[in-house]
Amino acid sequence: MKEAFVNICNVPTRIITYGGWVEESLDDVKEVAICITGNPGLPGFYGEFCETLHERLEKKMPVWIIGHAGHDDPPENSLREVPQLKGNEEMFDLDGQIRHKAEFIEKYVPDNVKIHLMGHSIGAWMVLQLLQKDAIRKRIKKCYLLFPTIERMIESPNGWTFTKIGLPLYSVFGFLIALLNRLPKLLLILLVQIYFWFSSIPSHHLNTVLGYIKATVTEKVVFLAEDEMARVRGLQKDIIRDNLPLLKLYYGTTDGWVPVKYYNQLREQFPDIDAQLDTKKIDHSFVLRSSKQMGGIIADMIVENSEILGTK
Repeated sequence: MKEAFVNICNVPTRIITYGGWVEESLDDVKEVAICITGNPGLPGFYGEFCETLHERLEKKMPVWIIGHAGHDDPPENSLREVPQLKGNEEMFDLDGQIRHKAEFIEKYVPDNVKIHLMGHSIGAWMVLQLLQKDAIRKRIKKCYLLFPTIERMIESPNGWTFTKIGLPLYSVFGFLIALLNRLPKLLLILLVQIYFWFSSIPSHHLNTVLGYIKATVTEKVVFLAEDEMARVRGLQKDIIRDNLPLLKLYYGTTDGWVPVKYYNQLREQFPDIDAQLDTKKIDHSFVLRSSKQMGGIIADMIVENSEILGTK
């Protein structure tokens, strides 16, 4: 595993890789798997998932993780800083995040390397937008949309809770994030560990969560979520219809962001679509408790669609 911050769209961005590094030669690589995170877009949450995936692929295919611009601050001694949100909104909204992912792919993936592109939650919506860019689409081997928030986010149970309760609370109590970071670090760690214990979250997520509860990060996470509520409305049927052979969708049965009726309605509109419903009651935020399980599931999908691992 390798990780570092690289400059993408003028934003220092944490990249984590299993198998090689983005700035190394890919002369001997024919296919690569890239994971676009959900929101919050911190690659650290996806480490165990992608490590499992890499191992299940017999380490024959590099697996890379890219989070969202502004969701992960570099170390304090870094030469580059993440631009502030105010005055740079276009860098951190949905369009900015799509440009961010497109530049990453165009900069680091050679034209002759095929891409298995995974998108989790809002990352799935971003994958659909990337398919409209011919320079990227021609490199795609398969897209895997995991617990995909690709329509009617604001109408979902979690969307209602976020807009009616979460946003008002953040506007009133958001300043508490800054106060938390003024606590002694040991006390802050203790508070996070207590939360982990009550929520059954593995302790290896500790450092990622500590990076998340920073005012400069949280404001960008909330800003992106607000844009999601406003923009991710009707299903983009034309994109789906034009890219049916490239799409594989995986829906949950306990998903507050993507109710099962969204899956059923999608199957009604596109009877031939490659979409499946989870049977293991895996949560939408699978990276918190079911990373290894999902790593195995997605590995099987990639093997089925890979020229170097499968039969296609």
